[in-house]
Amino acid sequence: MNELNFSDDALGRLRAAKAVMLDREDIRKIQESKDQVLARYNPAFQTGAIDTLSEDVLRSFLYFENNHHWSGLNRQVNRICADMEATRQALAELVDETLPIEGRMHAATGIKGMGKGIITAILHVAYPYKYGVWNNTSNDGLLDLGLLPAFPRGASFGERYEAVNRVLTHLAQELDVDLWTLDTMWWFLHVEEDLDEEETNLPEEPADPLAKGQNTRKARFALERHLHDYMFDNWDMLDLAKEWNIFSRDGEPEAGYEFRTPIGRIDLLARHKTDPRWLVIELKREKSSDAVVGQVLRYMGWVQKHLVEDGEEVEGLVVATEGDPQLHYALEVVPSVSFKSYEVEFRLKAGPSFEEFAKP
Repeated sequence: MNELNFSDDALGRLRAAKAVMLDREDIRKIQESKDQVLARYNPAFQTGAIDTLSEDVLRSFLYFENNHHWSGLNRQVNRICADMEATRQALAELVDETLPIEGRMHAATGIKGMGKGIITAILHVAYPYKYGVWNNTSNDGLLDLGLLPAFPRGASFGERYEAVNRVLTHLAQELDVDLWTLDTMWWFLHVEEDLDEEETNLPEEPADPLAKGQNTRKARFALERHLHDYMFDNWDMLDLAKEWNIFSRDGEPEAGYEFRTPIGRIDLLARHKTDPRWLVIELKREKSSDAVVGQVLRYMGWVQKHLVEDGEEVEGLVVATEGDPQLHYALEVVPSVSFKSYEVEFRLKAGPSFEEFAKP
């Protein structure tokens, strides 16, 4: 029974992914590891046992080579394990089935580093046939297929997850798969989309492989692909951090990084530390000036419509290696959008001689 009225297009795309993804060796490995992962971690995440969860077990779970399913969870391992007593108490509440799901996630969101991807992965391993995983990959998949539920403004993380999990469990039933496999499907669709996007966005190669500027352009493109992560990971070192914080919300401490909207991903979304102001940050990359200005304005409009409360303002910021007349003329009449350029210095210097290197 299709209680949530999933579209035929969405179900068709998921069924097509299900039909072809198991031909890939990497997908088969993820699927085949399910029983091994559950056998190792499911008992540790049960009520009673989780009260004495060891730091070593929790740390090991957060690494892909052990969970075989989710990469990147280990980025927060030190913060999550900094106070194991508080973490155990929060996780004990998380897996307590006597409490309503929308309320028992609150304590976990209070643990530094414990975002929605980690919280729901633990919940899924504890109850693999009841709770699905909600992370950026599954969120993007639901959004792309028009299946992400609308959340009331101010909804708690638990309330948002309850709505998402209702969709995930019904989808699994509709597709006749378990929730582990459904989560693999989101990853498969994400990888396929990224491959298509890379092919679309790569700069065109000049006909002459020795054409002037080719290497410079390719190097700049490579730098800009990593600038996004650099700005996020080193936010506190930037001048912007004096006034702005990366946007975070209940259960999503990194929400402002590639902030998901139905009209695309905002590179970085920030809120002012003292004033009622939002900041939409977009990297120009290889986009035209017209395109990036239009994109910033579109995202600003979405934030204005869906996130802003009374009296708050929305600003935009374009970040690029350099400006051009088109960009400056456009921003001349859009005072709410500013522009910053960045510089990357890379140089080589003589290394120490053998005699210097050998000195004690």
